[in-house]
Amino acid sequence: METGENFKQSDPIHLPRIEPYLPNGTDPDAAKSLVALYRSYCTSLVECIRYCKEKAFFHLFTSFQGTLTMPVQKLFANPAISPWIEECDFILYQRMMRIVSGLTLQVVPKPVLDTLRNISERLVPHIRESFQGQPLHVVRAKEGPATIFAGLLDRALRVNLTAHAAANMLSNPANRDLMYMEWISMINVRKLAESIPSRGMDDVVNLLLNEMRDLLNPVNVPWEMECLTVQGEIAMRNGRPPREGSGDDSDSSNVLDHWVLLLRSLPNRFPYASDTDLVWCVQRLSTALMRDLTIGQGKSFGSWWVTKCWVDEMIQFMAEQGGFMQQKSSQDPLAVPKRQSANRELSHQGSRYSSGSDDFGLSRMPEPQPDRAPFPSAPPANSQQQTTHDDSGIGIRTPDEELPGEKFSLTPATTQDLFAGTELQDDLGDI
Repeated sequence: METGENFKQSDPIHLPRIEPYLPNGTDPDAAKSLVALYRSYCTSLVECIRYCKEKAFFHLFTSFQGTLTMPVQKLFANPAISPWIEECDFILYQRMMRIVSGLTLQVVPKPVLDTLRNISERLVPHIRESFQGQPLHVVRAKEGPATIFAGLLDRALRVNLTAHAAANMLSNPANRDLMYMEWISMINVRKLAESIPSRGMDDVVNLLLNEMRDLLNPVNVPWEMECLTVQGEIAMRNGRPPREGSGDDSDSSNVLDHWVLLLRSLPNRFPYASDTDLVWCVQRLSTALMRDLTIGQGKSFGSWWVTKCWVDEMIQFMAEQGGFMQQKSSQDPLAVPKRQSANRELSHQGSRYSSGSDDFGLSRMPEPQPDRAPFPSAPPANSQQQTTHDDSGIGIRTPDEELPGEKFSLTPATTQDLFAGTELQDDLGDI
């Protein structure tokens, strides 16, 4: 999962070495020219994203081929070079995503949002049109990374949109007070944690009991009411009773930052869970919370719902971005980091459910979509098992078993209706 480390936007783009991809007998000067031209092309595209130049961004795709001399063009179209092109484009779009990801929680002007949305929608069709004269392997090498980036860019825009709505709700102290009061009075944290596999239940309960008050930061919640709840007992046990009227952190950006820090800390808090597991469990917990609030007729339902929408989009974006930033090819499966595979067996042992898909596993998740960055994934369990086709006929239900005659026995009433229908047909035949 992407941790959001800092980087300098002025740092040059380092492309992979082209030498391992060069076919035999390649002119060294043509190879050097191709690397220099492609580096300039990638740098210009990044600058267009950085300064929000939509027309120049799309123009670079059509003008790039005009900068290639005949020897360089021949090398660019060679099938051996297409993996190098794809890897360069992954580096290009990863740099762009580092720039765009910093805008997810900021107030972005509408022209900037419109530009990013146009790039998300038009990027892949524009590449197909611009490189239609190139061989198919070149188009595919250009199209694969662009498709994933376009889907991830759309996800970032969804995060930005829901973040504004969540900030408006959470920046109001009255909303946070009501959300917290109904959290401690209506929500049974242990029952809520039962919606996820038992391997992580205790850790989830401890996290929710100890972190939710700091996340919501209520300003005016009567201590006489809170001390009667589990949250109050934990506060007294820790020797830090809540301070009423502490509204210093009511700024909306600070409120969202607290939630983001918590989401980014989940991989360390749950080292036995993969990124896919974390996304699924966060979304499942938030859904279970909304069900309990609905049943309890909670007045803070709207505030919780807006917050849930943003949290669900944010955790999905963070996981997809983390997978995308590690990717070098759209064809090869992503390697599994040690954190996700080390305790995979332990996560299966603690599963609460056995409905065909193991909890804390990947089998429940849908297949990766072409416009979506893949999560780091593990090979499917029981991959050696092969189903053999049995054409012996054993086990096929006979007509007598499938359609027993008792279902169609005639009663006097049905017999009369049957003959009545026959007479009607005879009458119609005489007409």
